[in-house]
Order: sequence, then C-alpha cells, then structure tokens
Amino acid sequence: MELGKITTVTREGLPLILSPFMTTEAQRVYELCQDPEIQRWTTVPSPYTLTDGEKFVTQFAPAAWEELANGSFSTEHEGAELCWGLRIAGSSEPAGLWGSIGLKRIGNRDMEIGWWLGADVRGHGIMKAAVEVVIQTAFSPDFPLHAASIRWYAYVGNHASAVIAQRTGFAYEGINEHPPSGGPASWTAVLYPGDPMTPRDGWPDLLPE
Repeated sequence: MELGKITTVTREGLPLILSPFMTTEAQRVYELCQDPEIQRWTTVPSPYTLTDGEKFVTQFAPAAWEELANGSFSTEHEGAELCWGLRIAGSSEPAGLWGSIGLKRIGNRDMEIGWWLGADVRGHGIMKAAVEVVIQTAFSPDFPLHAASIRWYAYVGNHASAVIAQRTGFAYEGINEHPPSGGPASWTAVLYPGDPMTPRDGWPDLLPE
C-alpha cells in the first residue's frame, strides 16, 4: 500500500481516502484556500497565492513523509508535519481533493492536529470521519508515530472546529493565549490513547445550539 494512504468510512454515500499530497495539486490547493473561512480560521497564508500552494505540495507537505520513509521520523522533538490530502473517491462530482488534515510534532511525543475542508462538501460528516481515522493512526502500534497525546487548538470563535473536537472525544482544557502554531488566543483540548472517541462532556458554551 502507498505510504500514508488510508481508506476511511463512507459518509452520506461519499467514500473517503486520505493520502499524501501530490506535487501536481498546487492549483487545486490554491483554489480551495481562496475560501475566506479557511484563511480566517487556519494558519494558511492570507492572501493565499499559487506560489503558496506550490510550496505546500513540493516542500512543506512531503518533508515528514520523506523522514518516515527513511526512518528518521520521530515525535520526541518538534519537526515537520504529516499532512494528508482528504479525497472523495469516484469518477463523478464531487470526487477529488477537498481538504487537508495534519499532525504536527510539538515534542515529547505530543502532536497537534489541524484541518481544513472545502466549503462545497461541508456538513456531510467528512471531516469528523477523517479526524477519527487520523487519531486511530497516530495511536496505532502498527504506525510509527506512537503519539502520547494529540492536542487540538482553534482560534477563539471557531465553533465548527470545536464541534468536531468535542464529538471525537477531546477533553476541553481552556484558552491558550500563546498556541504553539502562533496566532491569536485559541481554545485547546487534548486526547490520550485509550480515550473513547465519543462526545465528551465538560465543554463550555462553545458549541452552537
């Protein structure tokens, strides 16, 4: 099997596949990242240029997969982020690349999860399914990450991301004024190996009615 390729469950008739980005996908990444919501709530550059897309697929995204392939990858220290492209399989619309999900190493076997998804396929449970499978991969003894925890950060006000984190079992910790990825104050939550990936109690009024 291709390194990093994961077939996920089907959501509302849409079969999902996660796999590393291809160097030919710069234009598609550029198009998706024109979405003002992606630029508002994530750490992608704003404005987002085609050059940004080219750097992402040819430099940023391949780095961690190259380390994983040559055996130098470790979560004991900070390092390159494992990025999967989120794809809908099939030959008809809306098939193709629609999003990104990644695990960033922040040291001491801790990882930070982050994601974005194109507007036209939101609301189908796609990203929740992708988050679940990436969590399972990070904690799996059969995949060489051996993460001790996965941390979630979202800029204060990013309710859509908070819904996914709460529903996949993350425990809310509060507001971090200085999140590892930089940017403004962020909500933060954590998930440990063995935690059930079911809706977690203890979240304050961050979630929409």
